[in-house]
Parts: sequence; structure tokens; C-alpha cells
Amino acid sequence: MATNSSFDKDLEKGSDKQVVVITEKNSYSSFSSISTSSTLVSLSKPELTTAEESVPPKRQARIIRYLRHTGLNVYRRIFSIVFLANLAGLIGLLASGHSSILTHMPYAANAAAANFLVAILIRQDYIFNMIFRVCQLVPLSAPLRLRRILAKVYEHGGMHSGCAIAGTMWFILLTVLIVVNFETGRIIHTPLVPIFTVLLLVCFLVLCVFAHPAIRHKFHNSFEFTHRFAGWCSIIVFWVDLVLIADTVRLQNTASPEPLGIALVKLPAFWFLIVMSVHIVLPWLRLRKVAFTAERLSEHAIRLHHKEHMGPYRGIAIAESPLGEWHPFACFPDGDGVNNSIMISHAGDWTRRTIDSPKPHYYVKGVLKTNVLSMASIFNRVLLVTTGTGIGPALSFVAEPSRKGQCQVLWVSSSPEKTFGQPLIDWVYTLNGNAIVWDSKKDGRPDMVALTLRLYKEMNAEAVFVVSNPKLTKQLVYGCESRGVPAYGPIFDS
Repeated sequence: MATNSSFDKDLEKGSDKQVVVITEKNSYSSFSSISTSSTLVSLSKPELTTAEESVPPKRQARIIRYLRHTGLNVYRRIFSIVFLANLAGLIGLLASGHSSILTHMPYAANAAAANFLVAILIRQDYIFNMIFRVCQLVPLSAPLRLRRILAKVYEHGGMHSGCAIAGTMWFILLTVLIVVNFETGRIIHTPLVPIFTVLLLVCFLVLCVFAHPAIRHKFHNSFEFTHRFAGWCSIIVFWVDLVLIADTVRLQNTASPEPLGIALVKLPAFWFLIVMSVHIVLPWLRLRKVAFTAERLSEHAIRLHHKEHMGPYRGIAIAESPLGEWHPFACFPDGDGVNNSIMISHAGDWTRRTIDSPKPHYYVKGVLKTNVLSMASIFNRVLLVTTGTGIGPALSFVAEPSRKGQCQVLWVSSSPEKTFGQPLIDWVYTLNGNAIVWDSKKDGRPDMVALTLRLYKEMNAEAVFVVSNPKLTKQLVYGCESRGVPAYGPIFDS
């Protein structure tokens, strides 16, 4: 949820610097033309101006910009709505005048389980794809404002984190009730109930701590392993704890206590846990080993071809071992119409090892997930801005035969011909005749905000989509949105 405050300040200041940008005129009137040019676009002799002359000023006051586009972006608004609604419910329960643990304990357990259920369901591949698919059904003739709102659907992860934190909040209440009443000895007499409840709370707190953006991004492998294994442990302990709580509650009727099974099925938390357990197991039922054919592009990049069947705009997560690291990549079709590919560039130990020694097979599980660029299909004219291996997701969009809108690709990369090979560059031009391939090593790094805004204006685009590293994606999306230009890009929330 939280973002680095110094980085947020950089967003405010970064694009105000005086820098050189490109302003020569090109024709962008025909986006359906196809070119088979095999050379990079030459932009070595443009007319130059300063950024102040080409970049419009940011809109609104700084505090408003921060709240609207950073502090309270769509992801955080969803999180806040979910959390505050649960907080209101918790306060209402405590203020209701009921002081009995028999009243509060089932409410807290059910509320916690309900929130955890939603948190798990919203991350399921098939539900994820269904949400995107529903938003993609909006026609190109729909009001532009509606389409721009729906395109933010990829930030629905705020529902996941909001429900997870809210569920933990409810479980803290449940833990306090159980521990306090055990100490008084009024209702809970067995130490097993507080022991398992506290153990479960520890699991939830570990999950929340490692899921914090600052920790997740810095220690991503630790986040992944704790989310997986602590999550599994939480489900198991939750089952034990729920059975113990149900048994405690039913035994309060000393005259004729009902059977434990009857007491369990009367608890909504019991049914919530069943659905949660099924969906924890469900992706692993589709665990499979997929063959990949490696194509070494350079010392810094590799392309892996596979025959996994997929729909449009999909991504794939691969792992060398089912219980090891899982790495997501966007897929794009090969030119043969049969195979698909992913591109991997050097960004860490795992990618370095994969480039140097690719495996013939990798594990894949679940359903292939829809990526952010799928929402570009609801716009008539789209500018795709990408860097490095981000050209892969961009190609998945421009190569999709069902796409009806027009697009323009801006690809900025260091020595793209050397890193990715001339055949890939040729294919970029074949799929998008007006693509701009910018060699940042040869021509220098452009002011991405200024160049993006200029192209957006010249092609009269309806939206900008960015596929790059987290820092540049955030800077570029903010640089556009703060000037009234709708921009979208992955938020790297998982």
C-alpha cells in the first residue's frame, strides 16, 4: 500500500527539469500500413527544443495531484473502501451492547473468514480473467470516459489486499476475545483454542508484513515463499481452530449439546473455509511440465518458444521447480501462428542463470492470466510505450487478429539490434508499420514523458499504455495522468 515518499517527490520534480526532446514531425495518419523495413528508425537529425516548450504544465495543485494519482490511486481507493467498510462493521459490533463472547466470537470468525475468502477468490486465475473479459466487452462506441474508467480494472488488486488486512483485523478481535475469556475461565477451558488462535494470527501477521510493498519489492523471493507456505499453514490451522471454537460454543448448552458436525455446518466460516481450501488446491491440479525451445538473442536476452495453448493477451508464470520461484512473463505469438514466446532479459540471478543455461522444460500451473494490455483493445487509437523486453507484451497486442483499434508502438532500448536481433526488429515493423524503435545507446535517452505526450497528441490517441520496469512505468504513467492524459501500466502488486 505505501509508497516510498522520496520517490513520490521525484515524480513531482522529475519532469520539470529542462531536457532535450525530439520534435520533428512525422505522419501518423495511417496506422494500418505495413512496412518490411529492416533498419532502425533514424531520428538522428531532428529539430530540438526544450522540454518547457513541448511538455504542457501539470494540472491541479501538487497535493491534489499526489492524492489523485499516487496517494489515493484506484488501487488504494478500493483498498480504503474495503477496509473502512469492515472497520465500520467492527466498531458497530463493539458498540452494539452485546458483551457475550458467544455473540462476538462467531461474528468475528465469520467476518474474518469472509474477507479471506474474497482475498483468495479475487486472485484466482479464472476470476481474474473473467473480470478482464467483462470489461473488454464494452464496445469501441461507448463513451470514452466509461472506457477509460474500465481500463483501470487491473488495479482491482486493492480488493485482495483490503480484504486480507480487514480479515486480519477481525481475527485480532477474535484472538483478544478468546485469550481474555480463557484467562477468566468463564467459557473457554481448553488451552488448545487460544494456542491455535494465536498461532493462526502469527501466520496472518507474517503474511501481511511480507506483503507490504517496501518489503515485497526488496525481498520478493521471501514474499513469495511466505505467501505460499504461510498461506497453506494458515488454512490448515484455521480448520483446526474453527473446529475447536465450534466445539467450545456448542458445549455451552450443557443440557443437550448438539453434535459437532451440526455446530460446524451452522457456521458460515465453515463453508467459507471449504471454498478457500478448494481454491488453494485448484491451480495446483493444473500443474504441468511444458517444453520450451531456447533462442539465445544475446548475452543479455533470451527468447523461449513454447506451444502452450492460450487466448489473446495472456501471460505465463514459469518455475524450474513447483515449490521454487515463479516468474511471470507476457506471451506473444510467433510468426508461424502456432508457437508462442516469452522474452527474458538479465535482471537478477534467476534471469542470468536462465539466459546462460535455459532448461528444456519449465513448470506451469493454473490458467494463463490476462495481462494489462488486454484493456488497450477497448480504445480506438492507442499509443504503446515500452522498453527492453517490454516489446514482448506490446507484440501480443499488435499481433492479435481480433484487435479493432489502431496503435502506435514506441520501443526504447539500448542497442536493440545487438540485444534482441534484427529479425525481431523486422517483425516489429511488419506488425506495426509506423513503429519507432529508439536506440538509447546510439541516440541517447529521450525524455520519455515529453516524447510520449508528443506522440499521443500527434496520433490523437485515446490512451497510453506503458510496459517497462516499475520505476519508469510509474514515472511515465504519473507524468501523463498529471497532465490530463489517460495512461495505464502494470502496478507490480504481486
